[in-house]
Amino acid sequence: MAKIFELKIEKMNLGAQGIAYLNGKVCFVDFVIPGEEIKAEIIKEKSDYNLMRYLEISRPSPVRIEPCCPVFKICGGCQMQHIDYPAQLELKKNILIDTLRRIGKIELNEIEVFYHNPWNYRNRAQLPVQRNKDLKVGYFKKGTHEVVPHEYCYINQKEINEIVFVLKERIKDSGIEIYDEIRHQGNLRHIIIRRGTNTGQIFITFVTKERFIPGKIYKGLMNKFHDIVGISQNINDKKTNRILGDENKLLEGREFYEERLFDKTFQIGPTSFFQVNIPVFEMAIERIRKEIEGSRIIDLYAGVGAIGICVAHLCNHVTAIEENTTSVLEGIKNAQLNNISNIEFIAGKAEDKIDSLERCDTLILDPPRKGTGEGVIKHLPRMNIKKIIYLSCNPATLARDAQLILKNGYRIKKLYLFDMFPQTYHIESLMVFIR
Repeated sequence: MAKIFELKIEKMNLGAQGIAYLNGKVCFVDFVIPGEEIKAEIIKEKSDYNLMRYLEISRPSPVRIEPCCPVFKICGGCQMQHIDYPAQLELKKNILIDTLRRIGKIELNEIEVFYHNPWNYRNRAQLPVQRNKDLKVGYFKKGTHEVVPHEYCYINQKEINEIVFVLKERIKDSGIEIYDEIRHQGNLRHIIIRRGTNTGQIFITFVTKERFIPGKIYKGLMNKFHDIVGISQNINDKKTNRILGDENKLLEGREFYEERLFDKTFQIGPTSFFQVNIPVFEMAIERIRKEIEGSRIIDLYAGVGAIGICVAHLCNHVTAIEENTTSVLEGIKNAQLNNISNIEFIAGKAEDKIDSLERCDTLILDPPRKGTGEGVIKHLPRMNIKKIIYLSCNPATLARDAQLILKNGYRIKKLYLFDMFPQTYHIESLMVFIR
């Protein structure tokens, strides 16, 4: 019989796991809240930490609530549904402060927090498809590649949930083979549904291993759901964890959907990145606009130009750098669509292209989770940059990069937290540096 331990949860880590200590050894526990006293068992013992499972909450936190989703503890999509939303915001704020202190040796306590509706906010669902005995469409169980089916996802937009429900039946009726990643056999791998929050336009992509896809899956969908503007097939025939392959085929409608940010329209293709929580993203852009300084801006990791296009009217020239060539082409198209003539798009890696750039008044950084790193930051002193605006989706790499930026002659002016991902452990923040 497993040994049961009594623990007190001291704080929460970046993965929304509770941290406790057992004879001085750190223990990580899912679905608990700082301040709670629990009874738990060890499920994995390592030399420097334990993974534990709580069996009973002896003294529950006053902010503990009943999760609304029946598969919350099984599905890997959410980690914080058991916590009252105002308390989620406070915890994320504390995690951000703690991460900056621990990794970056940065002491900051003042954070302005922005948020919107914590439910049904996601405008994109990337759902793996599996079949055991029954068809399963959902998200992966934490730490596995086992799909947890669900009837309704409480963080996806309602319109996306409605389409998923219909697609499940169509997939069953179509007879299409479902992909088996272990044997690398079968066909249908993923369903991706994207929706313009401010336009209502919907775009669907079916990711398959083969070029063939039965018409029964997609034909007539645009008549049933009038907001669907395009349906595509992405072919990924490789044995890989990457969702998308290199080839896209338009099945019906057009090759993009539209989203609006303020008075700007963006056309977004099936493989381009766009933020999943538009109301909060608009809050972030509003704050970036207020911080813009000078006549020349560089927008690094520019994507399809969302930030650069939205701030172009505040300066003489924007240089937008993006590694993904498809996104660059869409960025150029979006600039033309919005009659923006003072933005230039450059295709290439940030650390390679910044080497050839000269002066810049404001540098906007919006890197992926791995952050920016020394390859970019080492160029800052020679470029005479007055202000750096860093939008981060990973507090750990922000802390590392912030420390490097501070060493290059800057100080932190302000830190903001934008809760783009309620109910999950993800933390989006904006740090402003001045020379």
